[in-house]
Amino acid sequence: MLTYYRIVLIGFLFLAVPVQAQVFWSVSDADGNQNWLLGTVHSEEPRLLEFPDELLEALESSERLALELVPDAGMLDELNRAMHYDSDRLEEVLGSELYAEVVALMERHYGMGEPAVRRMRPWAVAMTLSIPAPETGLFMDLALSFRASGMGVEVMALETLDEQLNFLAGIDKPGQIALVRQAVEEFDQMKEMFEALIGAYLDGDLDRLEKLSRAEIDRMDPNLAAHFDQVGLVERNHRMVERALPYLRKGGLMIAVGALHLPGEDGLIELLRAEGFRVEGVY
Repeated sequence: MLTYYRIVLIGFLFLAVPVQAQVFWSVSDADGNQNWLLGTVHSEEPRLLEFPDELLEALESSERLALELVPDAGMLDELNRAMHYDSDRLEEVLGSELYAEVVALMERHYGMGEPAVRRMRPWAVAMTLSIPAPETGLFMDLALSFRASGMGVEVMALETLDEQLNFLAGIDKPGQIALVRQAVEEFDQMKEMFEALIGAYLDGDLDRLEKLSRAEIDRMDPNLAAHFDQVGLVERNHRMVERALPYLRKGGLMIAVGALHLPGEDGLIELLRAEGFRVEGVY
């Protein structure tokens, strides 16, 4: 049940913030159990780390923060191992021409020499080239988990690393090569595209954010786009809601996952409403 503090906080939020808000949501049930849903951007962009007071107050009132993955040292080490082959295979997989373009971009923009690149798996190359080179490593999700831990809020994962990696590994070899080629060809536009995504997020415009992301997906091979939609979004969304439900029924849970998981009939907002929760925008 809600504490007095939470009741006051909720009233303040809905009085102070437009109801059209779209990236941070209140999730409550008929018994008064209060939860929260936040769409995030997996980025270290400083503007994303200036968390609004409404979010920090809601986080402090929560008992648990549920992320896609808990970004601790063990997980990051496991991810690093998964991103690499056991031998120098990338050139063989990509072909000499595409491989040379990848190495040049990695060296020029990410400070990674060929010895660090030649064992990378294609999906790891595509992921790296799809975001600006990290400077601090303090991504939004990681910063949020630090805030939660400092407040005494338990941080938990809604997925396992293997489940996320299986989505990527499930892309066949031609599909992974196509992802790398697309990342190379669009690299010069990447920063502009990323800025557009950040701008849409900071405006609280989930619709615009979804349209920008959808435009990127639609440029993929149709089979690859279908895999991304079904395995990367729909199946993962249902799994995350299923795992969050026991905690949502008790209240005190904040879910913070990539913003693209929120919209659509198979997005978290509608899936939670289908489970009987009242889901309303905060900002």
